[in-house]
Amino acid sequence: MQNSSPMELKDLVDYLDRYLETSAFSDASANGLQVEGSGTVKRVGLAVDACLASILQAAEKRCDLLIVHHGLLWGEEIRLCGPTYRRVRSLIQADIALYASHLPLDAHPEVGNNIQIARRMSLSDVHPFGEYRGISIGFQGCLEDPIRLQDAISACSEKIGPPKTLLQFGPEQIRRLGIITGSASDAPILDEAARSGIDLLVTGEPKQAAYNLAQEYGLNIFYGGHYHTETFGVKALGDHLSTHFGLPTEFVDTACAL
Repeated sequence: MQNSSPMELKDLVDYLDRYLETSAFSDASANGLQVEGSGTVKRVGLAVDACLASILQAAEKRCDLLIVHHGLLWGEEIRLCGPTYRRVRSLIQADIALYASHLPLDAHPEVGNNIQIARRMSLSDVHPFGEYRGISIGFQGCLEDPIRLQDAISACSEKIGPPKTLLQFGPEQIRRLGIITGSASDAPILDEAARSGIDLLVTGEPKQAAYNLAQEYGLNIFYGGHYHTETFGVKALGDHLSTHFGLPTEFVDTACAL
């Protein structure tokens, strides 16, 4: 821990940009500072989504900065109307700055969503997996010993949470897991999983086309929920900031069924 005094927002944003290697990613999300605050950070909130419920909870907890995985700006024209207006208004009224980290927080080797799950599953030989726009954003690794598919599903349920959906078209003996949180169901990812010898792919949210592709590639897929599988990174980042800077941090949970 370095100190427990308030930080200048600019200094903390500069640190986050460097630590998360924000500029290294080509992403639909406008990663980094999305809404500015008054300039001083005494308490940091961390959430998966920049939804109104997260913002209001952060205001109740007196957070000066809210760091989210899914921000407000996604590289397209945005109109400050409806829910977007209410979210921005609530941030400004509570003087809360908003920082978003999408792919950088998925891929980070220390606090990222995917490495956190790999550690929970006690995987060995962990290395990058899941190329997207030229960068691998997930990880793959091996269990200590091969186990039955149903035992692997039980282990994932215990360490990650119960599955929302299961696709069971792959091998009955599970050793190698691939992990990409969120919605990793596109054809290139499933193709890479098949070529990499992944016995069980762990992700969050299914897409309809993934069913046929998983069947044709012969893949097992554990869908743990888009929201739930992406709580691990923001929690780990909060712990890191608390340890590194002594800042109080709060995980803002707006539980989502998807």
